[in-house]
Amino acid sequence: MSVDLKNKFISHMDNNTQVFSWQVHENLTAEEAKAAADIIISTVQSNSKTTKVNLLVDNRFMERNGRSVVFTPDVNAIWEEAQRTVFPYVAKIAVLCSGTLMKMQMDRISRNSNIMDINKCFWNDNDQIMLQEAFDFLGISSNDLVKPKQG
Repeated sequence: MSVDLKNKFISHMDNNTQVFSWQVHENLTAEEAKAAADIIISTVQSNSKTTKVNLLVDNRFMERNGRSVVFTPDVNAIWEEAQRTVFPYVAKIAVLCSGTLMKMQMDRISRNSNIMDINKCFWNDNDQIMLQEAFDFLGISSNDLVKPKQG
């Protein structure tokens, strides 16, 4: 069965900066998370033949009624397994969070995946500051997919 991620999961590989970025716009079901994880794993593995890639994860849109939405335990397990799988191919991971609750969840997932050494989660009320911190961490000045939030 095919899973349609069109409006929930959007990804982009920048071959110039070796940054694979993606945005999650809504909470994912386990089936959708598995499909997204497959895209992440295959993209990272196919683009890391000569050098490790950096990941830019944009979860800033994971909100409902002005509050952070966190992933369900079954989706967390899928993310943890995906992180363990791509770890050998990745130099750094920057995760943009929608709030402090999501930042705590993402920090916990990275601890459980044993990727804390290369992973950093960001949260700031000021979107511009958060983006700049993440870009600085990855050593990039911009990203074609991840832009400042509008409004």
